[in-house]
Amino acid sequence: MTEEKEVQQMIEEDFAQYEIVWTQFYNDKETMEALFLMLINHYIDKINGFAEGIEVLSAYQTIEQQVETCRKNISLLIERMKLFQQNNYSNDGLFDLYLEQERAKDTIITEMDFTAVRLSIGMMEEISSIEKEEVIVKLGEIEEICSLPLTRKRKWDKLRQYVVWISGKDVKIALKLLPLFLKI
Repeated sequence: MTEEKEVQQMIEEDFAQYEIVWTQFYNDKETMEALFLMLINHYIDKINGFAEGIEVLSAYQTIEQQVETCRKNISLLIERMKLFQQNNYSNDGLFDLYLEQERAKDTIITEMDFTAVRLSIGMMEEISSIEKEEVIVKLGEIEEICSLPLTRKRKWDKLRQYVVWISGKDVKIALKLLPLFLKI
């Protein structure tokens, strides 16, 4: 069997393994970590940029946060495996596919209102439930300031701290929230 056929078969088997772990062991830290490490070991030398952008687990995170980080990392790796598969199991042009997919996900919609952004944040699979809750609370505070009967300058003065807060967030979150500042 050629190396390319072996990689194709391994990817199919690992997709099946992923489905089992994802559905039956969704909250199991050890099983999720084992799946993550298996995927890294299988593809780090086969798929260009495979591990780029993964998050590091921290001993300071709660178990729930660690599992959420594992799930986020696994989702990214599975996405990269699918792109590699769609690219005919070739690394040629794969980075362009990564960029194209990222751009497609990060479309900025300036017409979104606060409710639509809340729903959009709630649907994001790549962020933890704890982070979603934090963002939604801050979003409520931002909405409240935007609706105050103040001048644009005074609203802006009150909103500046949220711009700093957003700058510490993932780009996907920032791109959803920043257009809301145009509503002052």
